[in-house]
Amino acid sequence: MAVVAPGAGSASQGTLPLPNLQSVLTRDQGDEYEQTLTWTPLTVVTTPTSIRTDRKIKWIDLRVRMRLTNGGTGPTLRTNSPVFAGVGANQTASVIFGLIQQVTVRGQHLTYGAQQPIIMRGEFLAELMAIYNPNYYPWWTVSQQAGAVVRFNSLDVTAAHTNDIEFMLPIPTFPYGLGPNDQVFYCLHGPDWPGNLYIDVQCNDGSAIATANPPTISAYGSGTGSGTIDVYTVRPLLGKSVMQWIRPSITFRVYASTQPTQAVQTGGGTAQLLDTLVVGKDTTRLGVKVGTLASGGSAGVTQYGSYLDTVITRTIFSLDARPLRFTVGAVGDTLTNDYFARLVGRISFAGFRFIDFIEQAFLEACNPKAAFGSSALTAARKFEVDADITAGASNICEVMQEMLLDAPAWQGPTITNG
Repeated sequence: MAVVAPGAGSASQGTLPLPNLQSVLTRDQGDEYEQTLTWTPLTVVTTPTSIRTDRKIKWIDLRVRMRLTNGGTGPTLRTNSPVFAGVGANQTASVIFGLIQQVTVRGQHLTYGAQQPIIMRGEFLAELMAIYNPNYYPWWTVSQQAGAVVRFNSLDVTAAHTNDIEFMLPIPTFPYGLGPNDQVFYCLHGPDWPGNLYIDVQCNDGSAIATANPPTISAYGSGTGSGTIDVYTVRPLLGKSVMQWIRPSITFRVYASTQPTQAVQTGGGTAQLLDTLVVGKDTTRLGVKVGTLASGGSAGVTQYGSYLDTVITRTIFSLDARPLRFTVGAVGDTLTNDYFARLVGRISFAGFRFIDFIEQAFLEACNPKAAFGSSALTAARKFEVDADITAGASNICEVMQEMLLDAPAWQGPTITNG
């Protein structure tokens, strides 16, 4: 079997063996360095120039390095995410992902104009990577008091002590759980964003990880200077000719916090509107994360102090007031949570709710063609998340929506026997 260019009659005229095509669709070149940003607390820092757009981009990886220095009284760390419970020597170090308040990937698309395909909190990105990839946790190391660098180490909370930390935050530009053959059809196609693809990182200060006596931030291994964010990309091994044969879909992954937070703080009751969802794009999955706000945060720093199932007891993903997929009954979210945990091969974590339209059975690839057809909806339709809410002044919630814009297509040679 071979892939033959239209009108081609022999290998010398453009025949490409199918195994050769499959190998370049499923292989990546590995991390390639792009740019370095200077960590500036309580500020949004931006890549000064566009990242490279000559090729497809499957992953955007952020590598963060800094020193945390404790004050005269050691910090009181906020509660870690249940997703990272039991990781390494002391899982409380997972709070470092909260140092990134928000990551935004934005640019000018040739067809659709200005777009922001990724708008997510740093900690939620890390949690999604762990939830959708069994037995994987985004990597971090800690060197306490300039000592040995230990992977998944705890943070030293002794007064005046230091922690040199390094962590990775991987951001897939395709829907979570796709098989390698599908990833190149749903990842960012650089040539569609010619010279106009930027990354914004909203940096937090030490109050993002501590509810009291937050540490100060300086350069890795030093008591002065600034932390750094190294930006890397992972690009598939596709030649330019093969790359241009693939018309991509654009994957969006965005979160909303203002409306859901208002709802869980003041909107208690049965079947209350939690968030109005985006239409005009097909939806691959929806996620809700809920708990209480950590105390002591600086202005603009919003982090979870706890993850709770009691704030929302029944979550209803609905269209025109009718639940999608799940029969919502008196048991509330019990069945929804257990069903999703079976899909991804994880335990059910407190504070999280998901509905997955492209369904990843444990260790199997998702089917992106099964995305919910919300691209056909208009704003007049009631596409939303409702919930039974026990309101409280310190409650916090966010809704994640992963979507696809346009359908991918193969526009190159046809496959023939021979």
